[in-house]
Amino acid sequence: MIEHSHLAFAGLVAILIAAFRMLRGKSKSKKFNELPPENTASQVAVDNVQEGLKEEIDRIRSATTGDSPADDLADLGNARRR
Repeated sequence: MIEHSHLAFAGLVAILIAAFRMLRGKSKSKKFNELPPENTASQVAVDNVQEGLKEEIDRIRSATTGDSPADDLADLGNARRR
């Protein structure tokens, strides 16, 4: 009789685990097709970085087309290090 009670207990535990997994699986399977809201702060930061990059590229282009490109580029490098 005692050997059968262990088997019955194991079967009951298996049934409970299966039931909990089925219930939990249904609640996690919801998928949302909506996009998250747009982050305006990150867009402002991206715009600032891109604007700074354009300004830096313009400075480098003007330095390479001047009378003394080596000196102008050295001045840009030294100013950046300060």
